[in-house]
Amino acid sequence: MNKKLYKLMNWADIEEIIYSECDHPQDLLGPHKHGSQTLIQAYFPGAKGCSIKWVSQSGNTTVSPMEIADDDGYFAILLPEKNVNNYTYKVTYEGEGIEDKVCFVGDPYRHGSVIKEADIKKFETGKLFNAQDYFGAHPMELDGEAGVNFTLWAPSALRVSVIGDFNGWDGRVYQMKRRSGGVFELFIPGNFENQKYQYEIKLKGDIILKKNDPYALRVENGTSVISEERAFNWTDKAFMSRKKDPKDMLIYEVSYDRFSSNAKQLKKDIANLIAEIKESGYTCALLSVQAYFEKRDKICSNFYEINPGIGFKNNLKMIVDALHGQGISVIFKWMPSGFGLEEAGLKRFDGTYLYEHADPKQGLSKDGKRGLFQYGRGEVISFLLSNGLYFLKEFHADGICVSGVAQMIYLDYGKGPGEWIPNIYGNNENLEAITFIKEFIKEAKAVRKGLCVMAEDSSAHQGMTVSQDLNGYGFDYKWNEGFIGEYFDYISHDPIERGGLQNKLTDELVYSYAEKFILPMTDELLVKGGGLLDLFPGNEEQRLASLRLSLCYSYLHPGYKLVSESFSKASEGLCAALNKLYISEPALSSENENPESFEWLSNLNREGCYVSFVRKTDDPEDMIVCVANFAGIEQTIQTGVPYEGKYKEILNTDYKIFGGSGIANPQIKRAIDNQSDGRAQSITVKIAPLSVSVLKFIPYTETELAKVIEERIRRNTPIKKSKKNTTK
Repeated sequence: MNKKLYKLMNWADIEEIIYSECDHPQDLLGPHKHGSQTLIQAYFPGAKGCSIKWVSQSGNTTVSPMEIADDDGYFAILLPEKNVNNYTYKVTYEGEGIEDKVCFVGDPYRHGSVIKEADIKKFETGKLFNAQDYFGAHPMELDGEAGVNFTLWAPSALRVSVIGDFNGWDGRVYQMKRRSGGVFELFIPGNFENQKYQYEIKLKGDIILKKNDPYALRVENGTSVISEERAFNWTDKAFMSRKKDPKDMLIYEVSYDRFSSNAKQLKKDIANLIAEIKESGYTCALLSVQAYFEKRDKICSNFYEINPGIGFKNNLKMIVDALHGQGISVIFKWMPSGFGLEEAGLKRFDGTYLYEHADPKQGLSKDGKRGLFQYGRGEVISFLLSNGLYFLKEFHADGICVSGVAQMIYLDYGKGPGEWIPNIYGNNENLEAITFIKEFIKEAKAVRKGLCVMAEDSSAHQGMTVSQDLNGYGFDYKWNEGFIGEYFDYISHDPIERGGLQNKLTDELVYSYAEKFILPMTDELLVKGGGLLDLFPGNEEQRLASLRLSLCYSYLHPGYKLVSESFSKASEGLCAALNKLYISEPALSSENENPESFEWLSNLNREGCYVSFVRKTDDPEDMIVCVANFAGIEQTIQTGVPYEGKYKEILNTDYKIFGGSGIANPQIKRAIDNQSDGRAQSITVKIAPLSVSVLKFIPYTETELAKVIEERIRRNTPIKKSKKNTTK
């Protein structure tokens, strides 16, 4: 090596690079001006030779051999010009056969930074709401050269490298540049589309971690994949601007593994889904779009990864666009309540408790399967807020369902005494999580007017659907898991045991209007390893009857409707009839938030094991009477009714078309003057075991009313018979 070049070399820092402990490789590697010359250094571990192909200021292309500064593969050259920007390396490796292996590569260290200091500051303070645009792996062009820019947050790392298919998974090759705030960045020239990659994080004590990219859009076989997809041509502009009516909200929860990532099969899957939704009368589709680390426990790890069944971003866009084209709204389920604990995930990401709390009482769920986020750390807030907003903006979602809210807002969720740490006020509310949730709702609603944000919340926490201006959370709807839990606790018992549990059907009406509730008949109810019918006791016929009873009861109960694909398909067409009934009857669809719309007729008959009630509006002609038989025997039930008039059965879950036995009430019922349930008039309803009868009130016509009055007069007023005329 010539003396001048030797003197310019910083041998201590070179050793740091060779031992892969450098977080400022740009200070040595790449081009550096020295007067009228340029010093270029490169490190290719294991290479036997390296040349540089460069373009001079005069436009001449020259290939110059670089000198070996270290036998490990460290090369240097002093070029005679001070502005050398356009060049590539020709690297030679020892071949396995006769010929050597030659590679042509660009220089990552000749490029500047992409992420700005101002954006890093926003990220640190929890105010970078599009962090995915800066962090992760982004194919792009920089300084006239195509490549991929990698950005990662790992403040406690000694060194971070990009490893992947493109560098033999060697952490010495692409050592990243440390920025402020513990951010690492490196632009690597080349085309790496669909190649796998990870980050190799070196800690003190020669500890090496290999982590997936928290912002990776694709993950295959547990490893991040560089992904770039063509622009998508949306056709849903008109639908996106359309105003949605809450009374028409009938949500169909689509099965997680419904779709295929195969393009041809995906089109069939979409067409079949649309046909199911339209035929059954649903208006919204609820999709689980994130990939689960543990499917059953709904634990997410790679937060930007699309459900593997869907596979690609454009596949999900195709699904949403097709649903919008048929007038069907789309709601995404989002999982910010915690993360999986696999080694390549967020767990102790840079060797420290970066995303989670250090104390397991704060950083771990009760079962130890889920890491709990630090909702008070700015960088974590930026990560999560960006993730939720990304799914809303990028994929044209009409709403988002925040899953696991109770796990977020309660420090003692599922934990016993001594297993959790109180907040500064000594109670069990996670104040940081509550602040985060409110911030997300505010930002989500700023995305698009009319956007729906709902809470999948199993707690009795108050104010979920109260406006933030009134010190509430600001959700539009909350899942009424209290009602569902109490109901299925009741229905899971044998009918002969239900008499003493009648309060489980009736008590929840105390809080049914405390929030804007959604009633979720979903697969979340299924016991691990069990099927849908395992929710109910008895033989198969009784279980199917209980399923129909439960679906109908939820539709008649106040609250917006959400039914999973498995529940809907098992109902043999009942859900289609219920959706039609719901939309056509204002007493059901227009009065979900009005406590005056529900009135018990009979709710105390524990021995008979049945209830009856009315749903109504201000218009008497909208009223319907509902009779639900939870007993295991056929009954003829006498129930009081509010008005004189006729009552026509408009739906019965025991109809043969729904798989029932056909016990029904085909004749119109006339209210009679027979007191029952505190009412002057009543009707009798013949009802099969485990079934529901729904009757529509029909006022008398003028002619019918006159006849009723005459009959009542004749019945209640004695009329003396005239004597025979005996006069001769």
